[in-house]
Amino acid sequence: MNEYSLSLIWLLKGVVYSYQTDIWANLLQYELELKKYFAPAGLELYIDKSEGYGYLRQVEWEEAAGLPKLVEKRQLNYHVSLLCLMLRKFLLEHDAAGGSVRAVISGQEIVDRIRMYLPTGPDEAAQEDKIYTAVRKVIDEGFLRKLEGDEDSYEIHRIIKGFINADVIDETLATLRAYTDEKKNNV
Repeated sequence: MNEYSLSLIWLLKGVVYSYQTDIWANLLQYELELKKYFAPAGLELYIDKSEGYGYLRQVEWEEAAGLPKLVEKRQLNYHVSLLCLMLRKFLLEHDAAGGSVRAVISGQEIVDRIRMYLPTGPDEAAQEDKIYTAVRKVIDEGFLRKLEGDEDSYEIHRIIKGFINADVIDETLATLRAYTDEKKNNV
């Protein structure tokens, strides 16, 4: 067993955050060794020290010299995609307002923000169930974390910034809003 086995194992499991103090310290200490370890498999160690997270990502296909893809891209459904965009926008607003490092959002605020992009329907309870199903999926993806001791609060993980470019948020949300308005007018 080598000195960076702790970080190696956690990186294979998913994202490493700065609040995982022992693992984070090990990751930073052995960053170069870890990068060398994963490079032959076509994986790149990405660390954002200012935001406090690190993860493995596959290098671009052309750079991987014909290696098979290890990490497959998954297509997200409409509600999950919409939720991710909305969370990224919330994080932008939170940072612009000079908020704390932790961005916390309530479940009710998530529902209210998502409903703007959904056509109104006869069964609002079913619509809310779909939203909370999307919330659970986003938690599984690692972009959101339910806060312990608070039934209705979630922390947005800053890693979402690495996956959703701020430049596309407003344009994409405007497109989704137009789609929703069109569906409302056709009902």
